[in-house]
Amino acid sequence: MRGGREHLGVALWLAFCLLRLHAFPFPIPFVEPYTRQQDVDAINDLYAALGLPDLDGWTALGGDPCKEAWQGVQCDGPKVTAIELRGAGLGGKLSHTLGDFTAVTLLDLSDNKIGGVIPQSLPPALTQLDLSSNSLGGELPDSMAKLSSLSTLHVQNNQLSGTLDVLEDLPLKDLNVENNQFSGPIPEKLLSIPKFLRDGNKFTIPPVPGFSPTPGTPPPLVSSTSPPSPEHVPAPPAAVISGSHPPIYVIPATPQDAPPRHKNKVSPAKAAGFSILAAGSLSITVVAIVFTVSKWRQKRSLRVRYLRGVEMSTQSWVREPPTVSAVAKPERERHSGAEGKIDWPPKDYVKAPGSSIHPSFKNSSKDIIVPDKNVQGSSEGPTQQFPFTFFTVASLQQHTNSFSDQNLIRETCFGKIYLADHPGSKFSVLKLGGDTAKMPAAEFLKIVQEISELRHPNVEELVGCCVDHGQRLLVYKHLSDSTLNDMMQFEHRASDPAETLSWDARIAVALEAATALEYLHEESHKQVVHRHFRPEHILIDGELRVSVSGIGLAPFVPQLSDYCGATMSYEPPEAAWTAKGDVFSFGVVMLQLLTGRKPYDSSRARGERHLVPWASPRLHDLAALGKMADPRLGAPPVRSLSLSRFADIIGRCIQQEAEFRPAMSQVAQDLRRALEDARAEAGSGGAAQA
Repeated sequence: MRGGREHLGVALWLAFCLLRLHAFPFPIPFVEPYTRQQDVDAINDLYAALGLPDLDGWTALGGDPCKEAWQGVQCDGPKVTAIELRGAGLGGKLSHTLGDFTAVTLLDLSDNKIGGVIPQSLPPALTQLDLSSNSLGGELPDSMAKLSSLSTLHVQNNQLSGTLDVLEDLPLKDLNVENNQFSGPIPEKLLSIPKFLRDGNKFTIPPVPGFSPTPGTPPPLVSSTSPPSPEHVPAPPAAVISGSHPPIYVIPATPQDAPPRHKNKVSPAKAAGFSILAAGSLSITVVAIVFTVSKWRQKRSLRVRYLRGVEMSTQSWVREPPTVSAVAKPERERHSGAEGKIDWPPKDYVKAPGSSIHPSFKNSSKDIIVPDKNVQGSSEGPTQQFPFTFFTVASLQQHTNSFSDQNLIRETCFGKIYLADHPGSKFSVLKLGGDTAKMPAAEFLKIVQEISELRHPNVEELVGCCVDHGQRLLVYKHLSDSTLNDMMQFEHRASDPAETLSWDARIAVALEAATALEYLHEESHKQVVHRHFRPEHILIDGELRVSVSGIGLAPFVPQLSDYCGATMSYEPPEAAWTAKGDVFSFGVVMLQLLTGRKPYDSSRARGERHLVPWASPRLHDLAALGKMADPRLGAPPVRSLSLSRFADIIGRCIQQEAEFRPAMSQVAQDLRRALEDARAEAGSGGAAQA
């Protein structure tokens, strides 16, 4: 009897499973597995990063993509294996957790409006990746070189730049990079890809093997849209002009292409006459060229000598007496009776013409600004004028304790910042990282000069730089060791007891930072876009004075090996970064001031990890607004006018479309009103009623 019941139970179970497979389209608990949690988390992140678009089934919190058949999602059991959302009207940017899709082999997000950059984290099992016809910028990530199964890559019609070197060793069969801004030579291995489209870029043309034309003479070409005959092709085969489609083959002209020699003989007398005439003409031409070049060199010699001088490794810092000239005399010469007698300043420093020497460095035995031979005057022409100070490595090493850890203030994506502590004054020395040492001195000094021309109370003041021994150092007037990130202690959870800024102080800090961006965007000699506006670049001293740092350093970012990873949380949705991109970043910082949260916090619940998409719908809900405010402020009144006004400014700054964001001058004006409201509320002991 017992055995019969067991057989009956097994039979019923088998019947139930067969019925489930063929008759029930919906999931039954404990019968089939749901989508694995890692894929759910990754797809939630992607949905939030894309700006919460209108997609069937998709959500930023939880859900079951495989069982609920989310739009464009394909699965194999509990694993997401493909995501196809071609032309789905997507915006925003790509999430930085795409690498968590360990089973995804196909990712097609083409024909949308996705901005930002291609993240470092990509699905490792990808065989097909299509990101074409979007608004993606930046370079191809280094991690793409690890996609060992990638056979199809389409990124055409974007704004991508850099080279294709990371693709060289991939098993690609279909590659389309048309209509971007790629440059440099095309790796040789890519030329053998069966389907390789590359028009509309800036690739350099590789040289033709065995052909070296005379400088200044255009090489003879034989062009064709079909491969040339074997007798015209040097070994190896004819070079292909990169970027052309169909390809253009370039072959050096053969001897038979040359014009035939004259068959008639020339008499010796005529030959001698022609030789004398040719020699005379050549002599006149040479004299004219030498005269022209000498005049040009006369005007440019001093600048060339200076730029070479600052790149030299100086043997000794003991100044040699320079030649006395009309240029060298001003500010050095002190007559004491005899004509031409000079009273020199101490030999420990020399002032670059047109630059300033900070008073605090004049009495130091090692504070040499520039070796004299690098800036020595000349009667041949005026010197290059620089409105900043040149420091030597020796002087900076002395006052930073040889760049020791004790003098390290903080580390940013641009490099490490050290305190140069000199009696009577302090300086912040930014030691640029990455490959900036390879940047030519002339290019580096041009950037430094542009930064030095920025003058505003809320902009960090550049004092000078150092280019000795291949160094690339920037020296700023020191305001404070503390930043807004330190003051707010965003790493503390809201329940943790911690000192923090008061509400009106937060608005005041935001206002001063806004005036700095307003100056950069609308009042400086030319518009400057920050591109890296974040709390760690907002310096605050003990009197709550604010200075924005990191300004003008965007040109150095391509030279840096360790790019700011967290920048993704402050990037605007669009690829092309303009002043409105800074407005978006400023809105994110304001949101941090309001909530006390980081822009991305993996320790929070799934729906609250990304600050902007979580907070955006709550900014105009008074009840939700009071709950999302930083609890360390105390419980701010729901009807606080300053709180409501502050939230309204944030909402306008973080608009997805750049044209709907306000100018920084309008933001600053609105923050002044919010600050007045906050101080009135604090003075009256209650909230101003809306």
